[in-house]
Amino acid sequence: MIMSSRAIGWFLGSLLIFTWLFQLAAIYAVGDITSPAIVPWLVATMFIPGLWSIIYLTAFNREAWKAIQFRPGNPVYLIAAPLIPAAIALGVLAVMVQQGWATSAYFGFSATGVNVSDGPWVMGDGSQGWSYFAANIAVTAIYFACLNSVFALGEEFGWRGLLQHNMIARLGFFRGVALLGFVWGIWHVPVNIAGYNHPDAPILGALILFPIELTAMSFIMACVTQHARSFWPAVLIHGSTNGITQGLLSSMTAVEGIPSTTAKIIQIGLIVAVAILCVLLTPAHARAGLNAGPSDGPKPEGVGGKDEQMN
Repeated sequence: MIMSSRAIGWFLGSLLIFTWLFQLAAIYAVGDITSPAIVPWLVATMFIPGLWSIIYLTAFNREAWKAIQFRPGNPVYLIAAPLIPAAIALGVLAVMVQQGWATSAYFGFSATGVNVSDGPWVMGDGSQGWSYFAANIAVTAIYFACLNSVFALGEEFGWRGLLQHNMIARLGFFRGVALLGFVWGIWHVPVNIAGYNHPDAPILGALILFPIELTAMSFIMACVTQHARSFWPAVLIHGSTNGITQGLLSSMTAVEGIPSTTAKIIQIGLIVAVAILCVLLTPAHARAGLNAGPSDGPKPEGVGGKDEQMN
């Protein structure tokens, strides 16, 4: 059964408050956001949306389990999903290096191929032609997406598994996905203000850049999960972002005089462009039925189902 607007509000509000308090406790306990000691806290944080969803589904709305798309869905999208963040990260790297704004610790580019000098590449390093290099990036992206999916699942079971189709059912595709993405962005506010994702511009990153980035990424995930009829591609996109994307972007060193936010702004621009393309490739009737259940899906109030309340 579809979550009521009140239930969605209570769920999101309580989730944000609990997570913010947990992140603040982590920052207070560790003291330095760059310390390796923060990692277990951050890993635990990733499981909070999933835990919140299990509590909600068990205590308030057991019928909603039926609408969660646990099946893997179309395998094409499972393979393609990890490649999206990898392609975006490579685009950022290409622009930065080509414009002379940064150097890469991993790659040396030429007309005939790439010299891979460092990095955890599944198919090895050394001099590689463009086709072999592309395959190397793809295989590595899939590998790290699967490796990180254990942790990404903790978030995505909540964001895309439970909330996405309920928020779309209540608010429509564009408002529902945009609100979900915005909440996902501000869910990270305490650690981001402390300098985790944007150490050189924490306020700008936490309050503007990161919410825009995750709102756009939410549209990509919504469209891909719709085509796949499964929330697992979102798990793999998330895992790939936390793996190969962070690796590629952290390998760059901006040259003197280039603002530290340049690469992030380029990345957000590319994510927005991909999000627009994904929406254009997802028919309106498909967006309207986004993440319907395995059969007829959950029924909102007035269509054969009683609206539940989360008190």
